[in-house]
Amino acid sequence: MMFIHFDLELWRATLASLGLAVLFVVSLYIWPQKYYRNHPTCVKQRMLSVLLVTLLSPCYLLLFGDRDTSLSKHHLLDWIGLKDPFSAILPLSLTLLLFSGPLYQQLYEFRAGLLSDYDSYTDVVLIRNLVVAPVAEEMVFRGCLAPLLFRPLGWTATVIILPLFFGVAHLHHGFELYRRGNPILEVLATVLIQTAFTSAFGAYSTFIFLTTGSVYGPIVCHAFCNCMGCPDVSSISQTRNPRLTWLVYVLGLVGYIILSQYILNCDNFNSLYCVL
Repeated sequence: MMFIHFDLELWRATLASLGLAVLFVVSLYIWPQKYYRNHPTCVKQRMLSVLLVTLLSPCYLLLFGDRDTSLSKHHLLDWIGLKDPFSAILPLSLTLLLFSGPLYQQLYEFRAGLLSDYDSYTDVVLIRNLVVAPVAEEMVFRGCLAPLLFRPLGWTATVIILPLFFGVAHLHHGFELYRRGNPILEVLATVLIQTAFTSAFGAYSTFIFLTTGSVYGPIVCHAFCNCMGCPDVSSISQTRNPRLTWLVYVLGLVGYIILSQYILNCDNFNSLYCVL
């Protein structure tokens, strides 16, 4: 059994986290840049790269841990959150409630399937967005960065700061948009919105990870959010009953706010981050 302890100084934890985040992004560009990001060949190459980084990330984590038996009371797998897959049920249920409006809008008002936005994409893009990306990004940016940052930052600061690594790791999409000839202002606006959205989701995902002590909740919620995309409130006016649609949106949000404090609670889970 590999028991390990993490208690880094803030500067070391920050550099270690930055190093892993950079490694994750750089792995996407080790291949010749012949294709755009949704081209099947490019998707397959990048999936291979990030899966390799994901598999190696626990080994990277070991470089910064202390295996002193007097300090090491938790197994490496506990720090990463590879335990209790059923802990994902409650966070996913809450996320479904939060998306009540978009779900109602998509399934009932527009009578479209959950994957209708992917109709023009290939199967490999679907696998990337709904399987590989959620698994790889949550394992690296939650499972492996949280152990490094939690002790020097504490709970609240980890929820706020850790997602910044996740958000900044998506900035490279701006480079790809610019390379394809998009206007610089359009690229900057797209990058700003995407970084804000991914950072906000990263905070939510980090909170789920710390509360449940499991990476499975963040993974399934990430996959679901990738499936749904950002709620399109501008299209509510196009529904058959806009008032009802708005009501479902509001009830879902209010229900989420009320129930989350009871469901996403350390008392309901066996998280080591709740006892550190």
